[in-house]
Amino acid sequence: MDLVTQTVLGAAVGEVVLGKKAGNKAILWGAVGGLIPDLDVLVSPLYNTVDGLFVHRGFSHALLFSFLLAPPLGWLIHRIHREKESITVRQWAMLLFWAAFTHPLLDYFTTYGTGAFLPFSNYRVEFGTIGIVDIFYTLPFIFALFVIPFFKRSSLFRRRLILSTVFVTSFYLLATVANKMHVNTVFKAAFAGQQINYDRFKTAPLPLSNFLWMGMAETDSGYYMALYSNFDSEKPKYFMYIPRNEKKLREISGNEDLKKLIRFTKGYYHVDEDKNGLYLADLRFGKMGIDENADYIFKFYLKDKNGRVDIQKSTQSRSVEDAALSQLISRIKGI
Repeated sequence: MDLVTQTVLGAAVGEVVLGKKAGNKAILWGAVGGLIPDLDVLVSPLYNTVDGLFVHRGFSHALLFSFLLAPPLGWLIHRIHREKESITVRQWAMLLFWAAFTHPLLDYFTTYGTGAFLPFSNYRVEFGTIGIVDIFYTLPFIFALFVIPFFKRSSLFRRRLILSTVFVTSFYLLATVANKMHVNTVFKAAFAGQQINYDRFKTAPLPLSNFLWMGMAETDSGYYMALYSNFDSEKPKYFMYIPRNEKKLREISGNEDLKKLIRFTKGYYHVDEDKNGLYLADLRFGKMGIDENADYIFKFYLKDKNGRVDIQKSTQSRSVEDAALSQLISRIKGI
């Protein structure tokens, strides 16, 4: 998920694990532990565009990573605080372990794809039950972490507040799984109602909340896509057709970076051309808003001005993002 969410999750975990003994230092180091896996964004620019997609949420998000990270960082933190706190290396290491370990666990529930089993397998886990940004998951942590520092580490209220916050957010995360199952049922009925025969289908939550979803049915030549809000009074009736247009890739189909990019999309992609050239869009992340003419969030231009394969990610203007945010908020409310 986003950096803010992962930082406050790590801080909350730090408070749960060692708040009674370390006080606000547990929050600080928990936040550091929760942030560390996403420092891979500092390394990604050293790679080309496509390889950078796999570096992010790569080994730093593997299940093994936390086991390797915790001991040396636990020792380092103990060295920093050993004269002030009677906390062992093992206790600091446990704090760092759980703060870093819960980071990828949360990311597994998103759509991006996370290298859980690296370096043994390149398979990327994506349960697709919660958006990259979900205010209903993040805000309770922010509220609790704002209040907690004003209370002594031994305070019963402080302990109850952080534990109840972790319980509420964990319950919400589990609820997103149940909601996805419900949304899948709605879209299956909608596909049947519109007589759409598909090879496979996918649902994914859109940003801000767990209440607005994109559903996509794949056919042999393209995809039927629609949005559904939990507040809609009926199942989707209109589906936008998006052709795959893989024939447009014929001339460059042997390019290794293109093959990797298609693997990253897990086969959910659309190819077309605009004023800037030939592009490939990852359909799993939808569009910048609910308008059919809105640009795709993950869009990659495939050729440079000389016609050579040079894959570069498209960038959207801030004005487009602001307009998309307004549209999303309106659409979440339902039809």
